[in-house]
Amino acid sequence: MTRPGSNPRPPASGADALTTRPPKRLLLLYVGLGFNRGIWNNLEKYVRAKVRKNRNVYVCTGPLYLPRKEGDGKLYVKYEVIGHNHVAVPTHFFKVVLIEDNNGDFEMLSFVLPNQAMPDNTPLKNFLVPVDSIEKAAGLLLFNSLPKTKLKSVNGKKI
Repeated sequence: MTRPGSNPRPPASGADALTTRPPKRLLLLYVGLGFNRGIWNNLEKYVRAKVRKNRNVYVCTGPLYLPRKEGDGKLYVKYEVIGHNHVAVPTHFFKVVLIEDNNGDFEMLSFVLPNQAMPDNTPLKNFLVPVDSIEKAAGLLLFNSLPKTKLKSVNGKKI
């Protein structure tokens, strides 16, 4: 079951297939953002280009349910539910990319994209956010075992 304008394909392309992924039939429930088109597809292509050029690339992708300010000035977390099982549709998705270059140095990029149609030509840099904001919203620690001294840049800024 999909919303108008959504893409019923799995959230990762076959080019990124991993053996730890859940069966595709379960992934079909993850609807909303067109993972294989538009701005998300641009991000996927960008990550694949990094994979081809670097020693290792580690990626963590997931859903977020972010609050927004309503007319009364208060913040609320509101999201759509779909289907007879009331599957929650995330308001946003994140992708954190840890890139190890051929010298053994690391770069981290962290993106948050809204679960809505976006112009294809929107620059990816518009979606860069501090990784700690993703960790807080998702309740996760991402790549925290990497010594900070190994990180040479975060979101394009040298450390």
